[in-house]
Amino acid sequence: MFDIGFWELVLIGVVALLVVGPDEFPTLVRNCGRGLGKFRNFMSSVKSDFSYEIDKAEQLKELMRKEAEIAELHKILEERSSADAAGSQPVAKRDKVVETNESTGSGTDTVADQGAQKPLPVRESDKHPQ
Repeated sequence: MFDIGFWELVLIGVVALLVVGPDEFPTLVRNCGRGLGKFRNFMSSVKSDFSYEIDKAEQLKELMRKEAEIAELHKILEERSSADAAGSQPVAKRDKVVETNESTGSGTDTVADQGAQKPLPVRESDKHPQ
């Protein structure tokens, strides 16, 4: 990181030994080691926090992509339902089937709607807009 080799560290140690003295030098080295350990722990924590936030951002991007797909599908459904409501229903829904009542033998005809569908259930959130 700082591109400091072994001989540079030896030179720094000798200068520190001369400046501080032999009595305080072990305490100084111990404190420097503790500080370096705390710094490494801090950097590890920062890296893990960044990777966590990046993962959350990627998940959010994926959710936004899926939401855009869903919105596109809703738009297609709305276009189809508005086209159906305007009278462009498929032929199968408009055709009527004439059935004869053979059980009674009377020969009376009944009319049945071939393409009848059940209405879709209405959600509670659709009943009361906010």
